[in-house]
Formats: sequence, C-alpha cells, structure tokens
Amino acid sequence: MAQNAQNEQPDLGDKAVEAATDFFNQIYSLIETVIKRFWKNSWASFAEMSGKRWTKVILSVVFYLLVRPYIEKFFKWMHDRDRAKEKAKKEEERAAFGKKKPKMSANALRGGETGKVLGEVEDSDEDLEAEEGEEDVLAAASGVPEWHGMARKRQKKYIKNLQKQGQKAEKLSEEQIMELLDWSDDEVAKKDA
Repeated sequence: MAQNAQNEQPDLGDKAVEAATDFFNQIYSLIETVIKRFWKNSWASFAEMSGKRWTKVILSVVFYLLVRPYIEKFFKWMHDRDRAKEKAKKEEERAAFGKKKPKMSANALRGGETGKVLGEVEDSDEDLEAEEGEEDVLAAASGVPEWHGMARKRQKKYIKNLQKQGQKAEKLSEEQIMELLDWSDDEVAKKDA
C-alpha cells in the first residue's frame, strides 16, 4: 500500500523542473513575439507610408528646427530669472544678518596690500635686507605671495640664533664642558675598573 501512495504523488523535483521549463518557454515566446512585431511594424510604417504622412513628418522636423532657438532662449530666460531671484534672496539674507564688507581683504592681512601679518618678525639684519630684494623679485616672478618670504626671514633668523649659540659652545674650554657635564677622572677610573 505504501508503494501505491508513492506512485500516485509525482516527485516534487519533477514538478519544479516542469514549472521552470514552462516559465522560460513563456519568456522566450514573449521576447520572440515582441521582436517579430517590432520588425514587422517598423518596416510597414516606412513601406506603406502615404505622401500625406511624409509631408507631416517633414513639416514637423522643419517646424522643430525653426522653433528650437526660441525654445532655448525661453529656458535660458527662465534659468536667469531664477538665478537673479536666488541672488537677490542671498543679498537680503546678508543684509538681514548685518554682514558688511570687510575693511581689509584677506590678501591685505597676508601682507599683500597694507598691514602686517600676525606674528611677523621685523629684522634689522643687513644680510636679510640685502636678500629681501631678491626674494621679492622671486616672489613676484613665481606668483608666490609675499608672506612666504616672511617665513624665510623667520627661518634665517632662527638659524642665525642657533649659530650664535653654537659659537658660544665652541668658546667653552674642555674643562668647562667637563664641569658642565659633571664628569671627573675619578668617575672614569671607577667605570673602567
């Protein structure tokens, strides 16, 4: 009896294969129908076209070519009008918040027009003044802002200060250095032993 029950119910795998095959056959037939109809209708629309229809198509194309510049001008006018509204709105917002134009531009703050850069170092060294003219020429030729030259001045001043400190160190005698380092011959002998 158990075998009769199995024979009456088909296998689920066979049902799935059958359903998938049917699904893909329907998709294939739909695609085939669409391609056939497209080809047949597109060919018929040109082959069986009357003189009246050709005249309508040609007149439509000519009309579009004549009207297109005016259509473009209309859309440009709309775009410009919207931009003008946005600009006016932004100006109103700026006026409402009380934003005024700055008294000094950012380039002026950097040392371009007037004023000094924050933290600018004034040098009275003759070497720096002699090289300053060369840096200005280089800065103007390369398009690098003038404040870049000020950074070079600061760097040169820092290097000079280091050199002065190095000269002070060279003037110390060997005894003074040993004294500063707190070394003595007794300590060296203890370490050797």
